[in-house]
Amino acid sequence: MIVEPLVLRHARKTTLHGLREAFSALPPKPPALAYADYVALPADDRDAYDQARDDFLRLTLRVPTPEQDLCARILAKLIASNPRRKNSRRGLMISAPMFFGKTELALLLSRSVEHEHTARHPGYVDDGEVPVVWVEMTDHSTGKALLAQIIEFLAPTVALPKQVTTDRLRRLAVDLLQTHRTKLLVIDEAHKLGGAEPSSIIKALQNESAATIVLVGINLASGKAFGTGDGLQVTMRCDLVELHKINIGTNEELALWQRWVAIFDRNLPLCGHTPGTLTRNAAALHKAAGGQLAVLAMIVERLVAVILDDPARSDEHVTRQRLFDVLDGLRHTTPIRHKITLDDLLEAA
Repeated sequence: MIVEPLVLRHARKTTLHGLREAFSALPPKPPALAYADYVALPADDRDAYDQARDDFLRLTLRVPTPEQDLCARILAKLIASNPRRKNSRRGLMISAPMFFGKTELALLLSRSVEHEHTARHPGYVDDGEVPVVWVEMTDHSTGKALLAQIIEFLAPTVALPKQVTTDRLRRLAVDLLQTHRTKLLVIDEAHKLGGAEPSSIIKALQNESAATIVLVGINLASGKAFGTGDGLQVTMRCDLVELHKINIGTNEELALWQRWVAIFDRNLPLCGHTPGTLTRNAAALHKAAGGQLAVLAMIVERLVAVILDDPARSDEHVTRQRLFDVLDGLRHTTPIRHKITLDDLLEAA
């Protein structure tokens, strides 16, 4: 058995090559193996197989969400309509507390935009087109820093004067967005912006560029950056999508949570895995994850990692003891203080 390793060369999404690598890094699920066949592999092949399993789990395995569908519909309309507007161009805000999967959702949406552009314009790379630009704010980021990141993403070799004005940066950023036919500008960690300057810069980018802006951050509509003062000008120009916890007290959300757990359960890249234990414990997983999809995904990743990292294992079955060990460790590394015990968990039927 030969498993081709995934080669990753770029650490950041905030460069053109890094973002495109993030879009293309979707390794397939490696072929299923019985545990005895896995053990019989040469050590190097086992390591390659384990890496392929980890890559599939962390990079490819995802579950569909209502927010993803909603955002995709909103973006499709905005990307079509914004270039036809001369003012009041609209954007999208993706807002939630920490650990709700905001950035992951933005990446999925950005990948879809890039792939759709690829289908329509196969030679877009050679033509110098950059459909998606991704920037990420840090604490106390200014509007000037935002513009500099856009310029660096699109023209990394441009040397900017030390005393360059904000107005000059704005005109250069807008020219680059137009020249490279950018459709989508993602501003991650947007809650770290603050004050009148960043909001006026974003408003200017909406006025002067046809690119649709997506702001991603924590509690954007009620935070300091966009919940008061000049920031409201940006908020009022955006469609707001807020990510929320799943409440399994309603039939609809219970079914959604169970579907998510079942998808993870069916696709665990473990030797000899038979789905069942995760699915039977969907309610306990909801309690342990606090109803957060991002925490559920982290539980699944840790479960697989714990199994693969155990050199003394004789199988890779998901047992309630292995699941409990992961859930118990969760209490020490997240703010979620669940009270799940081993007796609360069920083995697969």
